[in-house]
Amino acid sequence: MPERKPVSLEVLSTIVAGLTFAVIAATAIAAIVQLRHLRASNQMNALLALMQLWESPEMQRYFQYTFNELPKKLKDPEFLAVYGAGALSRTDHPELLVADYWEQIGAYAKHGLFDEASWLDIASAQVLRSWQVLEPIVAARRNSDGNQATFENFEYLAVRATLWNRRYPNGNWRRGLPRMADLDKS
Repeated sequence: MPERKPVSLEVLSTIVAGLTFAVIAATAIAAIVQLRHLRASNQMNALLALMQLWESPEMQRYFQYTFNELPKKLKDPEFLAVYGAGALSRTDHPELLVADYWEQIGAYAKHGLFDEASWLDIASAQVLRSWQVLEPIVAARRNSDGNQATFENFEYLAVRATLWNRRYPNGNWRRGLPRMADLDKS
């Protein structure tokens, strides 16, 4: 039987360094996976919080007012002139709470604080409907204070919603996935 030579310190050191590298690499990969899961969880929580506020009875009253009553009032030049007069009470003008809501969401979207695609898939139509009704108010506020940044995040969100709807004019259905009507035929 041949005699075994002892492993040199250099070889042993190289093996230990390689194993150490493998452990550190595995730890780094696990950390990246955990960070992705944490980010997804945080974004889901943000979306749920926004949905909860959107669906609250109080916010729904503001939306109903904005969509149903406000368009009639905006036909009156005197009513629209009020928006150029300076600070307005959100109590007297609940439509501004709707604009504030979209302004806040637009800021979150612009800074990547939640998954914009998920939100637009859910709410792009509502964003655009709100913008269409509230655009004259935004313009009046901008004209009165000379600040084009007034409600700029709301406008940002409306632009993103417009682009989303152009990209998905028939909805964002997954390619290759049949519709229920297709399943009923088979």
